Amino acid sequence: MACQRVTTGQQFLAETLGHLDCQAQSLGSFGFTALAEPGSPASFVLTALLTLFIAIFALRLLFAGDVGRGDIVGGVLKIGIAATLALSWPAFRTLAYDTVLKGPAEIAGAMTNPNLPDMRTGFVQRLQIIDTGITALTTMGTGRRSGSLELEGREDAFRAIALQDESGWGYARTLYLGSTIGSLAILRVTGGLLLAAAPLFAGLLLFGFSRGLFAGWLRGLVLVALGSLGITLLLAVQVAVLEPWLADAINRRNLGYAAPNAPTELLAMTLGFALAAAGMLFLLAKVAFQNGWPAIAPLRIAGREGQASSGQWGGGTGAAPITVQPRAAQVSEGVTAAIRRENLQIEGPSGSSRRSDGPRDNTARASSQVSGSNFQPLGSSHRRDMRRTTSSQTRRDKGT
Repeated sequence: MACQRVTTGQQFLAETLGHLDCQAQSLGSFGFTALAEPGSPASFVLTALLTLFIAIFALRLLFAGDVGRGDIVGGVLKIGIAATLALSWPAFRTLAYDTVLKGPAEIAGAMTNPNLPDMRTGFVQRLQIIDTGITALTTMGTGRRSGSLELEGREDAFRAIALQDESGWGYARTLYLGSTIGSLAILRVTGGLLLAAAPLFAGLLLFGFSRGLFAGWLRGLVLVALGSLGITLLLAVQVAVLEPWLADAINRRNLGYAAPNAPTELLAMTLGFALAAAGMLFLLAKVAFQNGWPAIAPLRIAGREGQASSGQWGGGTGAAPITVQPRAAQVSEGVTAAIRRENLQIEGPSGSSRRSDGPRDNTARASSQVSGSNFQPLGSSHRRDMRRTTSSQTRRDKGT
């Protein structure tokens, strides 16, 4: 399909935008068809990746025991998505091609209010009318004098306030054409290139080490869609601002009044919209390529043995593990500490036991035995460690 030629003259901007749109659509459709055709390098790479993925998955089913139903369903979905993106042009056109290249204009047309021009009918021609108006105003000049009728023979009595007339008109039209063509060209051509490369990136979804490239390709398409929507709305606002301004300036010049402020005002507006387009693309790129929220791993608690936990917050390598002891161990340590405190109160400063009579002396001796090196946790100090015997069993064993 041959695209429209770009010629100089009154339809320069409209022909350029139409040519860019035609080139983007041709690149996306014909590029996809060429890469998805059997025998192409992209088709060979995709076939090799699918074969390798199926072989590895079959080996996991035969020899590995960690394959569940979720893995099987996920593998089938990956193969289906890769085959759809790389081999089926009707499905790909509905899912991605029309969404990226044609969807933003329809969404922008539905979002505009009555004060903004409708982007669905004749929007490119309205952009061209603005360029034609700038050219006509440049030809008519400013008249040099503001607020009064132009006097014959005194055209050079007053110069432009901030810039020379020719410089102001020239810079303003250059910024208007450059920002409009440049912003749409980078989005349309980039979108066509990413759509054409779909058969190459579809196979990268199958493996974990290459899935990041597939995610980057998908985010690039999201950026193209969001950027086309944002730039279209920004151009609609620019048309709503420049159309009445140009009509008023041309009307003043037709009536014979001077407009020495017009070059500076037009240059300021075109420069502002050009900077706004660059800033919008930057912010939308930050949105499209923003990483997801970091996943926080759950805290793992040690078992009955009270060992250190191996789980850490956020999966970090430098965080210290948190150890949580069982309830029984905590109670046992509390009772042990209480007995030791009582033992310290009974013993003197020199470590020798105080002399006392009666039960107090027995308590001191019991406490000193408890504080010995052979102390065991509560509940296991009086455990039977030998077989229980009786006198009847002894007589029977002796044969008496």
